[in-house]
Amino acid sequence: MTKRILIGALILFVTIAIIGVGMATKKRPPQRVQIPPAPLVETLIVSPQAQQFLVDSQGPVTPKVSSNIVAEVSGRISDVSSKFRVGAFVNKGDILFTIDSANYVANLRSAEASLAQAKATFQDAKARSEQARKDWAKIGRGEANDLVLKIPQLNQAKASVQSAEANLLRAQRDLARTKVKAPYDALIKSKQVDLGQYVNVGFTVANLFGTDTAEVRLPLPDRELAFLQLPQQGIEASFPNVQLSGIYAGQSNDWYGKVVRTEGVVEENNRLTYLVAEIKDPYGLKETSDIPLRYGTFVNAKIEGVTREGLIAIPRSALINKDQVLIIEDENKIKLTTVNIIRGDKNTIYIDSGLIEGSEVVTTPIENPINGMIIKKMGEEEPVEKTAKTTEEVNTEGSVDESNKNIAVNQ
Repeated sequence: MTKRILIGALILFVTIAIIGVGMATKKRPPQRVQIPPAPLVETLIVSPQAQQFLVDSQGPVTPKVSSNIVAEVSGRISDVSSKFRVGAFVNKGDILFTIDSANYVANLRSAEASLAQAKATFQDAKARSEQARKDWAKIGRGEANDLVLKIPQLNQAKASVQSAEANLLRAQRDLARTKVKAPYDALIKSKQVDLGQYVNVGFTVANLFGTDTAEVRLPLPDRELAFLQLPQQGIEASFPNVQLSGIYAGQSNDWYGKVVRTEGVVEENNRLTYLVAEIKDPYGLKETSDIPLRYGTFVNAKIEGVTREGLIAIPRSALINKDQVLIIEDENKIKLTTVNIIRGDKNTIYIDSGLIEGSEVVTTPIENPINGMIIKKMGEEEPVEKTAKTTEEVNTEGSVDESNKNIAVNQ
């Protein structure tokens, strides 16, 4: 029995030993060293160029000329033009409505009669004065005075003629004012009278907007003025071009004009400077146009600014930490570079120092970038997995290059 137990124990020991030796000498499967995905980015090779700035602003479209039309004579409105309607366009000199003229015709006739009578009196006084001069010449008793020659009566008659002429002119003017006319090419914004209504002198009858020229007041902060050539009064060549964008019939449209002046002061409420742009023929009445620039439309403006040499323009998406960008070194490594930004807008920043011609700038945002980080440019192939290495090979050659933080060993 004891012998059998010993033999069984020996067999078990030998089996365990064989298994242990086999496991100790078994070649381990190769471990795979894998490069994690590098950030995929877009890049831009930059070059200094001359850049013309565009300065953004906005504002509502208003008429350059607008007027409240008032009645200059009293009376009942006897006739109204078919053009005298809100929203209608009228030309300079078009009759809007007519005030009953009967009384003013009578006043004109009376003024004409008074003038004729005054002229007759003047002629009589003139003849009497001449006759008195002749009679005194026959007597020959020295120089005759004004009383002898009836000069005061002549002057009085002459003054009466002048007064009658003034009354006639006033009567003619009042009669003409019974026909209320448009003072310029205009859009009728509103009207307050109609047929049969009685109006008094000074009563507002309509409000007109001139259609020759539209204006837009464009507010700008002081820092933006450095990028503009401000218009000089009376020198049209100095007027910057401006592009206006707005909505008409549900679609965005563009109109073009010029900045013709500044308002000359800084607004106290908001500390802004206002420029004024003009747009000729906004409703397209003189030229065929299907897209009118209506008064009251709110528009965005791009004002043509100054041109500066040697600037680099890059997308705003390339900017990091307010004044840094990423450039490519050694084909696929990034480096943080500080730049000097002189101006930026919604989509673009302009740099005058910090980058050189030929620099390759990363335009895709990267989360937490550091110097030396490996990236992959758009269009390049992904790095391939490296072939497996045994533990012995890793131990012999050194594990993984510790200097490259982007390589990891899968245990």
